[in-house]
Amino acid sequence: MTSPAGERPGRAAVGLVSGLVLLDLLVNIPAFAPGAPVRSLLVPSIDFLVVVAACMGVAQAGESARQPLGIALAVLAVGLATANAGLRFGWDAGGRLFGSVPAMTAAAGWALCVLAAVAAGFAAFFICALVVRGMQPRLVRSVVLLAIALAAVLQVASGQRLFSASVIPRLIALLGRG
Repeated sequence: MTSPAGERPGRAAVGLVSGLVLLDLLVNIPAFAPGAPVRSLLVPSIDFLVVVAACMGVAQAGESARQPLGIALAVLAVGLATANAGLRFGWDAGGRLFGSVPAMTAAAGWALCVLAAVAAGFAAFFICALVVRGMQPRLVRSVVLLAIALAAVLQVASGQRLFSASVIPRLIALLGRG
């Protein structure tokens, strides 16, 4: 039995799991804390769940729509990571990277940030493609949705934080003030 992409189910599952882990790392990299490196990077955020839900939608789209939607997914993932970094480190962090006195060092800091965002965008495009390819079978999408729903119910019922907070409400509040 093969998946819609012509792959064996085991290979698609490995791609899906590795894609989910890499996507979680990409979205949560601004939350890195040296005191708890593994926990700070691997605890899924609500933003990660938003991107996974978008991947589920793209997996159901037609073949011709997948590439443009994949680009939009990459922009969403990098946008959420950038917003998280901006809210954590300050929106002027790029200018402060090499010092804020001379204009050239500030420009170099911003150029480095733009380069990092572009590289993250390319990485996000390929990572999202892994996740979308792995979620093409209906059964896989259903199992992932069930796992997320059970984790959400467990978080509410137990009071434990299984998902870290989302950056989206803070962005909306910031935009509402401006």
